[in-house]
Amino acid sequence: MEIIKSKHYLINTDFEIMNSLFDQLTEKGITRFEELSLKLKQLHITNFNELLKFISNDECDQNISIICENLLERLRFAVPDREAVLTSSNEVGMYLTDKLAGHKQEQLWAIYIDNSNHIVAEKQLFIGTLDKSVAHPREIFRWAVIYACAGFIVVHNHPSGNLMPSKSDIELTKSLQSCAEMMHIDFLDHFIVGKGQYFSMQEHQLF
Repeated sequence: MEIIKSKHYLINTDFEIMNSLFDQLTEKGITRFEELSLKLKQLHITNFNELLKFISNDECDQNISIICENLLERLRFAVPDREAVLTSSNEVGMYLTDKLAGHKQEQLWAIYIDNSNHIVAEKQLFIGTLDKSVAHPREIFRWAVIYACAGFIVVHNHPSGNLMPSKSDIELTKSLQSCAEMMHIDFLDHFIVGKGQYFSMQEHQLF
């Protein structure tokens, strides 16, 4: 991002961000994928969690770190051409794990679906430390009515990677189930995701 006038900014395009990353790698003597692969092995980076940890600490070149953070943020908001259809708990869990990967603050999202398990909408509802007083069911169901969905899934992330639900998580889940029964909207699951893994409250029969 380049400042061109007070309170005015020139936002780089996706292509420009990718080119900036390639330019930075070229300056480091990396011009081929084989060289990049060798460098990752030297740094003992074997998965995306280790890569994210590396670009977030002081070992990584500052310019590369900033570009990678921008690139990851663009990828999080990228819209795939195909319409997502959720057919199994594992598929949903992996989809949501990818969706919230790398976020450093706790967030709560609702995924609204139709009768054919197509995603109608995805809505970020809360950000920051969650508890039952903040994550109130009325906001979740307000959007369920607006989207006229058949059912919904809620998901929140634990940036620490500890997927065990808290007392507030379980209380919110039970409250959502009670409201869903009253409104005749299917509450399908509550997922907790973090560090490439997920926890399904439905699979663990917590509601």
